Amino acid sequence: KSIEAIIDEAVHRFGIHGARVIHRIGPLQPLDQIVLVAVTASHRGMAFQACEYIMDYLKSLAPFWKKEQTPEGARWVDARVSDEEALARWRQ
Repeated sequence: KSIEAIIDEAVHRFGIHGARVIHRIGPLQPLDQIVLVAVTASHRGMAFQACEYIMDYLKSLAPFWKKEQTPEGARWVDARVSDEEALARWRQ
């Protein structure tokens, strides 16, 4: 539902025709592909902006919690400062 809400907002904000988000879950290895964002629009500029918008919201607000397994043990990963900064540009 969170991803659907992000897509709905992108449709409203950028006037795109639609979008599809595929986000993998479960154990992943380094360099595994995790997310796909596809956007359809009448103009590529709108599509690119909507794609960036969706990705920035996925990185910061979607309810995915990343748990890293390391030799020292497992830990939950917080959003990076750079993720929060990228998200802030859409709130202006």
